[in-house]
Amino acid sequence: MAQATPPDRAGNERLRDRIGGGNLVTHLAGKPAVEQLYEALHGVGAKLGRMNSYGWRTVARIPTPKDFDAGMLEAHKNGITPIILLEYDGSYQTLDPPQPIGSYNDWFQAGKAIADRFRPDGEWAKENGISGWGATVFSAINEPDVLANIPRQAYHDALAGLADGVHSVDATLRVVPGGFATCNSHLDATLRGYGPAIADLLEDGRLDGIDLHTYYNDRWYPITRGREFSAQTCFDRVKQAMGLKRDVRFYATEFNVARAGEWDDSRVLGKLFLSAFWDQVGIVGQDGHSPAMALAFPWNLADTPRVDGPHYAMAVTENPWSPEIRGVVLQTILRLAGDMTLTSIDKSRGLYTLTSPDAELYVWQNLQGWTDKPGRALELTLPDWAHTVEIWGWEGLRRRVAATGGRNVLGDLGEGETFMIRVPRR
Repeated sequence: MAQATPPDRAGNERLRDRIGGGNLVTHLAGKPAVEQLYEALHGVGAKLGRMNSYGWRTVARIPTPKDFDAGMLEAHKNGITPIILLEYDGSYQTLDPPQPIGSYNDWFQAGKAIADRFRPDGEWAKENGISGWGATVFSAINEPDVLANIPRQAYHDALAGLADGVHSVDATLRVVPGGFATCNSHLDATLRGYGPAIADLLEDGRLDGIDLHTYYNDRWYPITRGREFSAQTCFDRVKQAMGLKRDVRFYATEFNVARAGEWDDSRVLGKLFLSAFWDQVGIVGQDGHSPAMALAFPWNLADTPRVDGPHYAMAVTENPWSPEIRGVVLQTILRLAGDMTLTSIDKSRGLYTLTSPDAELYVWQNLQGWTDKPGRALELTLPDWAHTVEIWGWEGLRRRVAATGGRNVLGDLGEGETFMIRVPRR
């Protein structure tokens, strides 16, 4: 078995290279639903997509990697890098004929075949004359903790097989369990037992990180009540329940703020989505300050209420795509910060710093329970070259003010919301 090589800590990549959406369903390649998602990804300026397949193996559990071929070609033409998801749901065990999860060897063969074909410069790339491009993240079994009917040991063995199969091709490729739901939905840090079941695979590096789905809700997971209802809290609690000693990375292939109850208002929703986005991005590792976020995907960028209902639909129209308020906020974030890298996270202050050749950006989560100094003013020490500060809120640029290098106090900031403070270099 080729052991996984831990990748470099995320932090030297542009933000937009870690933001995306899903699902790029393989059997819908070329169809309107997938075209709409590509429009949405281009519209917000994101670079990743979760590509999922329901036909990645036969009923006899023989891998069929070519099921991804058309979808991969479409992704390449659109400049979107796929995160591969092998779909398996606990309900498949009771289909006619039944489709049990399969053995370690079944999943090893699937991981090997799919990584061999779709890694950068793999079989598929060579067949299509494509160099330096392919999938580097492979995942499987989305939200096993919802039905919670897959035997825990069988789940463990499937992911062990997948990871070992992928790493037998290239030890630097990353393997991640499909996203978990119940830390968010039921405050269950054990993920109904599926977390501790794979703790050894995270500890020895075969699995790169933990994918947690966070849906903030005014009643069940209110971001307005402090960091108790944050992605960071779930990430830390889940790792503790697993007993992990190794630092692992945070993945979020689904997150959103629900348009429901007291949050069924575009102004409230835009304000809260900005805070939720930076909650996902600002995840830290065990030392409390090193960035640990690998990727963050809002759900669902492309859907209108016709498709997804009003709660999570981030589009207003189809063909052409146009964004709902949460999509507009994401456009603004990536316009400002998409080409920046995250350089520091100060959880106590609720303050994040990003940098690029053109500017520095300070993100301040000025919400009760998210900063130790909530209020209407923020003190910043700016670089020597600072001459102007732009203050951005959820709806766009609020104002520009003169600044100097060194200590500056920015006043008249609203409470209960997140700000992005941009300092241009010229």
